This record gives sequence, structure tokens and C-alpha cells, in this order.
Amino acid sequence: MIKALTSSLQQNKEEKEKYRWATAATLIVLFIIGSVMNVPFSREVTRLNIEAGKADSTMSLDLLSHLTQVGISSLILGAILVFIGISISSNTNLGAPVLARLFSGKPMSELVKVKDVLSSIALASLVSVILLGLFELQKSFYPVDHLMDRPDKPFYVLVSFSAGITEEIMFRLGLMSLLVAVFQFFKKNTSPSPKSIWIAIIISSIFFGLIHLPLSKNFVELKAFSIAVTMIGNLITGITFGYIFWRKGLLIAILSHIVFDLIFHVVGSPYA
Repeated sequence: MIKALTSSLQQNKEEKEKYRWATAATLIVLFIIGSVMNVPFSREVTRLNIEAGKADSTMSLDLLSHLTQVGISSLILGAILVFIGISISSNTNLGAPVLARLFSGKPMSELVKVKDVLSSIALASLVSVILLGLFELQKSFYPVDHLMDRPDKPFYVLVSFSAGITEEIMFRLGLMSLLVAVFQFFKKNTSPSPKSIWIAIIISSIFFGLIHLPLSKNFVELKAFSIAVTMIGNLITGITFGYIFWRKGLLIAILSHIVFDLIFHVVGSPYA
């Protein structure tokens, strides 16, 4: 299992180039779907804010308008992110090789094995369980007061799929790939070095943590401890997903992210 986890998929550069537009179009559609799936969670957080008496919280849009707004904005953002990621994926040995292989019609087993998928899911699951254990310790030794209730589990089921899709396209395919390409350009390397990839993984994971702070602000007061918990937790998960993206490609990273979130937020109760 460890050997499967540390091995990289043998990506076919010509195959990715040939099916780049089909791959890009599919990923944009996935990004839109993932973004729309987050709308119920977002509206529930707003409702809970209103219920908690937060004066600056209003449900300004009806559901249809909200879905339309998110659909249009995610189309624009998704197109930018996917264009960046797919355009530079061939030179950086990153991208969505599994999706390109799917369009090629060639046997998937020649590119990715079942053990590649299972080992990645196992890693994400292990990290999720470890973090749940650390949260239980934190609640025992340093409890944090919550400003309001969290959404119920069904909302977290939706957001697990939403985050798994959109955040991997945003932070791994988009940002991480761009960072690797920039490092590669300045070092004038034909292929990225492991060092540059690890630096890109860490930097993109820091931004991954920062993007979660506004959501955390709804539920806890952002003091030094709560900020540190949010940043460290997301740094760990971001590095995990970044590593999987590097070794196995985007689709397996998305799947691993979804499984992580389902275990962490739906099976577990880190904030109870």
C-alpha cells in the first residue's frame, strides 16, 4: 500500500494535449456543479446567523437567484482556473491524466490501478481520523466557545462533495500548478523538481487554510488559538491533497478530498 502511495502515474503528455479541451470542458462543468452544491450550506449558515441575531446577516437573494448568481460566477472562475491548470499541466507533469485517459478510450488499467485509488483514499481517511482525535483532545484541554450552531449533517454531505470538487480545482489544479510552473520557468528546468513541487504544495496549502478563516468566523471568535487550529488543520489536509494530486492526478485528489470530508464532518463530530 505504501509503495502504491509513493508511486506516480505514468502520465501521457500527448494524450493530455490531445484531449485537453474535452478535459477542460468537463472540469468547468464539474466546478459549476460543485459550486451550486454549496448553495444550500451557504444559505443555512446565513439562516443560522440570522437566528443567532447577527445584525449584518440577511438572506438577500431567493434560492433561484442565488443559484443563478453562483452558476454564472463559477463558470467564469472555473474557466480561468481550469485554463491555467490544463494549459501548464503537460510541462509540469500535473493535471487530470485519468480524465484524459477516459476520453482517449484506452484501457484505464494501463494508467491507474485500483491500489492507486485505495491507497490515496486510505491516506485521506487516516489523516481525517487523526485530526478528529486531535480535536477531541483539544475539546478536553482547551475548549472553544461556539458563537452559534453548525448546520446539520445533511448539509455537510453536500458540502463534502462541493469542497472536494471546487477546492481541488482551485488550489491544486489552479494555484499549485501555477506555482510549479513559475518555479520551473525561473529555474529553466524542463521538468519540475520534487523540491519545487513540495514548496508549491506548502504555499497552496497556506492559502487553502486562509480561505477557511471567513467560514470559521461564523462559528468561533477568531483569536490566536482558533486561527492556529484552522490554519494548521487545513495545512495538514492541504499538504495531503497536494501530495495525492502530484502523485495520482486531479480526479483521485478530488475523490480523496470528498472521502476525507465525509469522514471528518459527517461520520465525525469535530465541533460538537
